[in-house]
Amino acid sequence: MRIAVNASSLSDSVYKIFLRIAASNPEHTFLFIFDKSFSEKINFPQSVVPLLIERKGNSRLKWKFWYKLKIPIALKRHKADIFISEKFISLRTEIPQLLLFPDFTFIHQPSFLEKKSVRFYKKNTSLFLNKATKIIAGSDFFKKEIIKRYKINEEKIIVLHPEIANDFEEITFEEKESIKEKYAAGNEYFIYNGIISPQQNLLNLLKAFSFFKKRQKSKMQLLITGEPGIDYEQFTESLRLFRFKDEVKVLENLSESEIGKVIASAYAMIHVPPYESGYSQGLQALKYRVAAIISSTGALAEYFSDAGLYAQAENFKDIAEKMMLLFKDEKLRKDLIQKERVQIGKFAHKSENFLFEIIKDTATKNPLS
Repeated sequence: MRIAVNASSLSDSVYKIFLRIAASNPEHTFLFIFDKSFSEKINFPQSVVPLLIERKGNSRLKWKFWYKLKIPIALKRHKADIFISEKFISLRTEIPQLLLFPDFTFIHQPSFLEKKSVRFYKKNTSLFLNKATKIIAGSDFFKKEIIKRYKINEEKIIVLHPEIANDFEEITFEEKESIKEKYAAGNEYFIYNGIISPQQNLLNLLKAFSFFKKRQKSKMQLLITGEPGIDYEQFTESLRLFRFKDEVKVLENLSESEIGKVIASAYAMIHVPPYESGYSQGLQALKYRVAAIISSTGALAEYFSDAGLYAQAENFKDIAEKMMLLFKDEKLRKDLIQKERVQIGKFAHKSENFLFEIIKDTATKNPLS
């Protein structure tokens, strides 16, 4: 089987899964398609054939030309049996297509996108969903939303919950104290880990932390880790004017292992985006055994069940109330962590095995039937 993968569309976590699939299935050929140059030093599995199909510029016209003309030509030339892409697919090819994790940001958080992008999604999302042979959603919550909004046959949509590796070895008390000393002047801290952007509700998080500090008079700090996102400068300017700015630390460019230690040493994680349809950085609370305050809307409840403390994302006072509740109730915090140990077992499956079975099944389907 010749499996074409739009590697340029894949998020880092999904890209790594496809590398593992390719390495585990050397009898198949995996055509990894890139729309811009990639390093030839990348150590691809032997079953991977990297293809460069350039897409110069980022205009919608260039984008349409790439998906509608260049991709179908390449798929035919390289005799692909299936095309796999995240968020977008080609409307012109007739081979089976697997659409990964369609994006409803344009509906729930349109300010994240340029107006042209919002118009593009409004016009094409229904076409993508109907054209796809199979669709993978990251949660039952999102599957139901797809069905409700676009009347897609539920048998066409497969839920692939995120895999959370249950391989974390808890760090010692001494290591935690060392992390606190290094990043929080020896104090306890709440942590947010993810895209650093006002769009992730971080301004409300600052307001909640301020409310918490005024009420509790504690030395608790707030650490923010991750990568800069949309309007990052707007967030840093808000932080510069923040009353408790000396007790908020933004940590960028930490290694994955170091981020894990920082999360594991936290008093609690706070992840309250306005909308969450699938995998999120907040799930790291489960892996690193740290109590979590999470959004009461979206897919997070599907992952955490009773192992999370829920807050209204749009209400900073409610977020603050949950912070104070955890701060004052150590038994509640420990109970949440204990429940996380049970909850993480539900996500310990091997994503690549399940996904590859879906790929094989999709490749045999006739998209016109």
